[in-house]
Amino acid sequence: MDLARKKRTRLYEEVAEKIRHLIQDGTLATGDQLLPERQLAETLGVSRSAVREALTSLVSQGLLEITPGSGAYVKEVNINDLIDPFATIVLKEIDGIFDLLEARLVMETGAARIAAKRADRADLYSMHELVTAMENDVKEGRNTDASDSEFHFSVVRATHNPVLQNLMTVLMGLMKDYYGPSRQKLVEQQENRQLWSQQHGRVYEAIRIGDSEAAAAAVSEHLNTSIQELKKLQGIEE
Repeated sequence: MDLARKKRTRLYEEVAEKIRHLIQDGTLATGDQLLPERQLAETLGVSRSAVREALTSLVSQGLLEITPGSGAYVKEVNINDLIDPFATIVLKEIDGIFDLLEARLVMETGAARIAAKRADRADLYSMHELVTAMENDVKEGRNTDASDSEFHFSVVRATHNPVLQNLMTVLMGLMKDYYGPSRQKLVEQQENRQLWSQQHGRVYEAIRIGDSEAAAAAVSEHLNTSIQELKKLQGIEE
């Protein structure tokens, strides 16, 4: 992705967010060394000053450390380092999993609308690969949790809005604590995996053709399905 063409945020913020995501998804692990500044700038299509500012920002966030004469390295981090103090505030106010799911419903439908307008080729390629991966997992009877979660992240990343991306990280981090065991029970059901896979496909297709309202509707249908299935699992009547 040529970050030099992105104008919605400052370049160094785009660079920092890309590196931050690589740390979040495990592509860059603790102790890994980043490319030298010049190579990183060439790879991302930005100036060295933008890379330098991005690295400085990530150092201040505690995600990187710079060793003089050696380079930038990924520090050991945990989820609390990545989701920031905002998560602590949210934790105090949560009244159950359905608050989190409702928040995701509001945020992700809006994100889908934006993604349908802003998604570039790299975004669409990533979404398509994840939809295909989930379809294959369903056919082979494998757990779809990883491809499912990553697809939701890919939609939010396609907004190219770092605030939404960070909010998504917060929500998904909290979901693991509140929704993990229940979600695994739902994921174990083949019919759920198959339905969710089909719904992801509809979200992707709407974003691919640039239909904002269809994208939002597809996300809404998908998340409301999950909410209803969870209510059934917990014996909650409407």
